[in-house]
Amino acid sequence: MNAPLFHIGYHKTATSWFQQIFYPRVQNRRYVSQAKVRSAFLAPHALHFDPAQARHIIGERCEGLICCEENLTGGLHSGGLAGCQSKDMALRIRAAYPDAHIVIFIRDQVEAIASAYVQYVKGGGTHAIDRYLFGGERLGPRAPERDEVPRFRFEHFAYDRLIAHYDTLFGEERVHVYRYEDFRADRRAFLTRYALRHGLDVAIDEIELNIVNPGLGPAALLAVRMANFLTRRAVADKTCLLHVPGWYKISRRAMRRLAASGWLGRPARADEIMPATLVQAIGHRFRESNLMLEERLRRQQRAYGEAADHIPIETPALSTPALSTYVLETR
Repeated sequence: MNAPLFHIGYHKTATSWFQQIFYPRVQNRRYVSQAKVRSAFLAPHALHFDPAQARHIIGERCEGLICCEENLTGGLHSGGLAGCQSKDMALRIRAAYPDAHIVIFIRDQVEAIASAYVQYVKGGGTHAIDRYLFGGERLGPRAPERDEVPRFRFEHFAYDRLIAHYDTLFGEERVHVYRYEDFRADRRAFLTRYALRHGLDVAIDEIELNIVNPGLGPAALLAVRMANFLTRRAVADKTCLLHVPGWYKISRRAMRRLAASGWLGRPARADEIMPATLVQAIGHRFRESNLMLEERLRRQQRAYGEAADHIPIETPALSTPALSTYVLETR
């Protein structure tokens, strides 16, 4: 398989590990740097995108290239600009590389959203999780600032919609969907199957499998949030009490070193980041989406010649509360 391979995310599904550890070690492919991918596809204005220019930036030889950039699914904290960015990136890839194969990793929405919040804090965020998730709800429908700062969108995690968009553009047989949970459960076995499926020549046994973007423990999460009040960087929706020049870089460097040493403890679980009622409400929110996604994964399993007799995605009972109910009850 020599067609271009575009691994587009989602966020928080080990894309940093694939970018830094896995793809650079593939011997029979040309891995394209994130900087080039961003310059070619993310930087151009929507009305000025030129497929020929994108190919020039990536490199004219398209056979065997690998591009891996999670922002091709849309910004994590901005909901892909209400899905406009997410949708347009697919159109840009199709215009530049119509024969590309697309790789999409998905993750249980509760875990993905909890991890998104941790990433928000690691990026300088100061708000509690309710404000991060529902910040727009506190504004009136005609508030002028309502749409000036893109905010978190639950719709971003309705994976079936974007997958269906790519299926339409590229054909379902060239859109490959993987569960992050399968990768995490047995990384070496997963990578062996993954490399074989996509014709990747890589020495799996020689690859370091440790994560490169560790999470934060509950206490560390709170400590980093408090430290973020001393810097204006780097996320848009936050509070800065006093800007200390250089503090952001210093605190990030300290956080990375402590995480590498293990002093920050194990990563916080979703149920330690958000209340049980919110966990249930998120499950309810994505029930129908996940049922559609389940059927899509079953078709893929059959196409790969694999058994499709297990249910890959759990769906909550219909009695669980809706997100709208949670918001009303917690206001």
